[in-house]
Amino acid sequence: MDNRDVLEKWAEFHVRKWGCSARLAHWEAPNSAARAEGLLFFNRKGHLYLPPLNPYHPFAFYPTPTDKPYKLTRQWHEAAKAMIPDLLKAQRSASFVLPPEIADIRPFLWSGFKAEVKYTYIVKLPYTLDQASTEIRAKIKKATAAGYRTAVTRDMGEVHQCLQGTESRQGFSHQLTLQDLERVQDLLGDQAFRAYVCYAPSGEPVSASVVVALDGWRAFGWIAASKTEHLNRGVVQQSQSFALQDLSDAGFAEFDFAGANLPTVAYSKTNWGGQVTPYYLVRPPGVKEILRAGRDWVRFVRGTRSR
Repeated sequence: MDNRDVLEKWAEFHVRKWGCSARLAHWEAPNSAARAEGLLFFNRKGHLYLPPLNPYHPFAFYPTPTDKPYKLTRQWHEAAKAMIPDLLKAQRSASFVLPPEIADIRPFLWSGFKAEVKYTYIVKLPYTLDQASTEIRAKIKKATAAGYRTAVTRDMGEVHQCLQGTESRQGFSHQLTLQDLERVQDLLGDQAFRAYVCYAPSGEPVSASVVVALDGWRAFGWIAASKTEHLNRGVVQQSQSFALQDLSDAGFAEFDFAGANLPTVAYSKTNWGGQVTPYYLVRPPGVKEILRAGRDWVRFVRGTRSR
């Protein structure tokens, strides 16, 4: 399955699941063969949309073969400028979320777009456990000593059990049914969709994660969940360690933890030794910018008062 086929299958899943529409768009630099490609989702009103559980809009920039920084910059700026009319037609208050490899957002800023920065952690593969903190390694040893084991699974019933455990504990829903998981697994196939389950000594599935790879070099964490009664026994860490080793063996170059924007989440992910990496959200200015500014001011005031 090539990259375009994977993107089309990923789009098909979201169209069927969320009732949105999707289009694989191409933007060409006018003075070279460089181009950008992105998978755009639209809600029922035709406005730009990012379906739940997606960390970024699938997007890539393809420069011409060159190692000259000024040429790469020029080509990217031309391709990005070609994107702007499409974004202006489709965007309302939603952001276009660029993946971490796009670090230069100046063409959007120069065109009047507003920007927001968020962060994730990315680890290079192959991965070795000596990159992780002593806390992580101790928890993995604890789980292994207690008889837990992790393996790749194709049984989405096992994954769904674990999702229900996290949902009950945290009071939210992933909005993924067992049938949803089976459908996306069948669409993407074993290379692009990889599910891992940690089993208790009894054989009960107690922690699960699913990794998605929309290209052949970087995979990202899509969903992860655990049953409450096993949460403090190192099962999450054993499962993550197994996944990183499996991705290394499969030939991937990077793993993206797909977000580290809350203090507790950031702390748990930084212990794996990855590189903290920014990614950017861009959107045209609008009335909702006033509401966002008010929200941010309230959060700031509350935060300073609580210190």
